[in-house]
Amino acid sequence: MKKYIFALMLALLGFVSTGNAQKIGYTNVELILSYMPQTKNIETELKKLEEMIGKALEVKQNYYRQKLTEYMEYKEAKKLTPEMDALAVKELQKLEGEIQKGIADAEDRLMRRRMELLKPLQDKMQNAIDQVAKEGGYTYILNQAVGAGIPSILYGKESDNVTTLIAKKLGIAVE
Repeated sequence: MKKYIFALMLALLGFVSTGNAQKIGYTNVELILSYMPQTKNIETELKKLEEMIGKALEVKQNYYRQKLTEYMEYKEAKKLTPEMDALAVKELQKLEGEIQKGIADAEDRLMRRRMELLKPLQDKMQNAIDQVAKEGGYTYILNQAVGAGIPSILYGKESDNVTTLIAKKLGIAVE
């Protein structure tokens, strides 16, 4: 990521130093997205999906806990032969693996669904960004995204912040 930002800065400096002054604006895509009315519906749908997936995983986790409790009781009571113990441990490991896979699959499913639901909003936003760039004569519009708690744009003139212009194109107001 540092290499990307460094390359971008070098490219921008190159444009300015060669006399090809470029007009650069910036926006906060996440802020705009949070004010789009469709975002609430998307979050509601994703929350329902997450709850449904969570319930399915909870059933498997409860079954695992039950089997683990039974195993521990038999082990403490010394009712397991070495073969039975090995078989029980193998079964518990298998269940644990299934749970871990289920969690990973659930995260992947949620992420894919989120991307699928956000795609139309992102396209709509990109269209508004393109319009603002064209109308304002901007060569570049950068996203003031926050990564690791630090925005990628550390300083920018407020006159180059096009967030409200983009929001206006989308018919929303941001504060």
